[in-house]
Amino acid sequence: MVDCRLCETPIDLKHRLENDEEGATTDKGQYQRLVGKLIYLAHTRPDIAYAVSVVSQFMHNPKDSHLQAVYRLLRYLKFTHGKGILYTNRGNLNLECYTDADYVGALTDRRSTSGYCTLLGGNLVTWRNKK
Repeated sequence: MVDCRLCETPIDLKHRLENDEEGATTDKGQYQRLVGKLIYLAHTRPDIAYAVSVVSQFMHNPKDSHLQAVYRLLRYLKFTHGKGILYTNRGNLNLECYTDADYVGALTDRRSTSGYCTLLGGNLVTWRNKK
């Protein structure tokens, strides 16, 4: 993917990835290796955490549409090369917390997704999302 087209978002804003029973099958081993590496990378790149959680749901039976979502995530990583968590001293220790939820947003199992992030002095210190 050296000469790939760059992408500004890690996942389509109105994505609707689901179990695609009729779609073309892809190499399961390659898909699992790619997603496994992205899961590891998401520890230092919270901007891809949601997208990685979405594509990791299909590791047992990946289809071509799921692999295309992973490729989009890789194109986004190339676009944002050099980004990551940076802690800076901003002269304050204000504690800020933000949360969001998507109730019954998953098409396949009708489950909700929620998440939160905590900032201390403007620096991200904790985050989590859960289905």
